[in-house]
Amino acid sequence: MVPLFLGQWRKVIALYIEERLFLFILVGLLFTMGIVFGTLSAQNLEQEQKNELSQYIQFFFQGMKQETTPVTDTGLARTAIFNHLKTIFFFVILGISVIGVPLILFLLFAKGYILGFTIGFILQQLMGKGFLFTVTSVFPHYVLIIPALMIAGVANIDLAGSLLKSRFGKALRPVSADLLQGLGLNGLAVLILIVSGLIEGFVSPLFIYWVAKLF
Repeated sequence: MVPLFLGQWRKVIALYIEERLFLFILVGLLFTMGIVFGTLSAQNLEQEQKNELSQYIQFFFQGMKQETTPVTDTGLARTAIFNHLKTIFFFVILGISVIGVPLILFLLFAKGYILGFTIGFILQQLMGKGFLFTVTSVFPHYVLIIPALMIAGVANIDLAGSLLKSRFGKALRPVSADLLQGLGLNGLAVLILIVSGLIEGFVSPLFIYWVAKLF
């Protein structure tokens, strides 16, 4: 029974991705472009800005070295989850509005830009240690954030398209079905992002604590 159920879900997921492959490619491309532009921006900072950010990083590591035990942060997890919820909320509102689709694409690009800038600057300043720090401090939660944002982005852009078709009488199924599907996928993205927020607050600090000892 369970293998049959899982097999059916795989088919449903595969069909959903296949029918919206262009949207997944578009969203992934924009996010990747954001990462690339963010990395390039980090490399082209003025020296004064680089010095200020470098000092911030050094202060951060000095503070971590003074800690005798890893510090998990409930506040950090709560803030991360709240920010993720705001992002999904904006995605939903922009998708329902239909005309907000370009802003969804811009937000995805911006998320990629921030990630690229962060990774690019750390790698530039810390070299090999920066790679280790990035893997342990950024990767654990971003490995969930990226697919969650892609799911939410595609779901809400697709929802906007369905609503637009319904206004012109070209919908292939009731709008309520598209709304339920969109809300369900947004709910899935929220669950994934909640897990990523918990990782950011309670798991990543453990890795950061041990890596900071190397600096």
